[in-house]
Amino acid sequence: MDNNNLNTEGQKEVVASSKKSTIFTPKFLKISLVVLALILALGGFFTVKNVKLINSYENKAYPGAYILSKDLSGLNEEELKNSISSLLQDISNKELAVNANSSEFKISYKDLDASLNSEDLVNEILNFGKNESFFKKLNLIKKPENREYEFEVLFNDEKLNAFVSDISSSVNVAPTNASINISGNAISISNDSTGLKLNTDELIKNIKDKIKDMKAPNLVEVVGNVEVVDADIKASALGTVQNKLSSFTTKYPSGPSGTNLQLAARNIDNQIVMPGETFSTEKAIGPTTLENGFVEANTYVGGEVVPGVGGGVCQVSSTLYNAMLRAGIIPIERLNHMMPVSYVPIGLDATLADNLIDLKFTNTTDYPIVINTYAGNGSLTIEFWSDISIKNGMTYEPVSVPLGPLSADVYLNSYNANGELVNKQYLDRSTYQPLPN
Repeated sequence: MDNNNLNTEGQKEVVASSKKSTIFTPKFLKISLVVLALILALGGFFTVKNVKLINSYENKAYPGAYILSKDLSGLNEEELKNSISSLLQDISNKELAVNANSSEFKISYKDLDASLNSEDLVNEILNFGKNESFFKKLNLIKKPENREYEFEVLFNDEKLNAFVSDISSSVNVAPTNASINISGNAISISNDSTGLKLNTDELIKNIKDKIKDMKAPNLVEVVGNVEVVDADIKASALGTVQNKLSSFTTKYPSGPSGTNLQLAARNIDNQIVMPGETFSTEKAIGPTTLENGFVEANTYVGGEVVPGVGGGVCQVSSTLYNAMLRAGIIPIERLNHMMPVSYVPIGLDATLADNLIDLKFTNTTDYPIVINTYAGNGSLTIEFWSDISIKNGMTYEPVSVPLGPLSADVYLNSYNANGELVNKQYLDRSTYQPLPN
């Protein structure tokens, strides 16, 4: 019975072993090799196909590239440039409208030389994805995600500035200063008026912020801020000019020098010097040229008396200097003549020369100062007017102390209401050359 069982089990094992060995028959192996070859062939086919697909985009934009909703996918460099040029043409047809002070001013983008950096933009589009891995590139092509490219519109700054300048020329209104006229003891004051001024810096900034946007509408509207500008000299300020602070008179001869003197005196008559402002005698008189009405007269040049246009105006500056000191005002710039003059004491003269020598003072008070002049019949008088409080009850008198025929020291004496000398201030020393024989 045991033998039978052994035989039976042995037979089973032999049968099982026989069945297993049939799996690896030549036929089976042949079929397997065919399937493997087919798989490899199909894999190679798809690999080659994908390589060709990726290579086809080597010089083209990957799918999903858009500008202003325009599809640029698959375009090469030249096609991209043409497409962007078409976009630029559309942008050039846009207009800019500026509203300022109830007026509208328009200009086209084309007239502002609208442009864009197309080369950088084309390179950015073409280079997208080109440095990625094989499978990343394949994914970008087969399953693209849309990319909206943006750019700034560029403009010619000079043309934009010129456009804004034209607007300001149309909008701006200069304020009118109040003026004053003193004749004898009569004072008349004209009213001031406000002006308008376009804030050009702000406008240019706002324009650039809007027009650089490629998605801006066909009509870009910008509001120009127009500000009210007050007059520098207001009638209310001139109302404080009520008192004569000082006066000084010199005599002059008739002739060409007298003609120049009268013209120069007229040019500085009723000049207003506001608080903190510096007065320039040279600037107030203006260039002493034939075009301005001045004539040839004797002047000091190089130690000699020679004819020169404008000779005689220095008597106006010297007279002004003496009136200035008597108002308690000390100049910040003053120079004596090369040679002594006869119309003021030695050391109390002040010369002028266009673009070279000036007589200046700064109004350090809280009130306007007005210079008043009278010239006629051989007599020149210059007065300083303002609020009497700026003299603090003092009287001022310049004093020349000659050190010889060609030199002098000058002091400014201050007297109180009782006529008592309370201060003696040294001003400067003047030295001269002798008059030519």
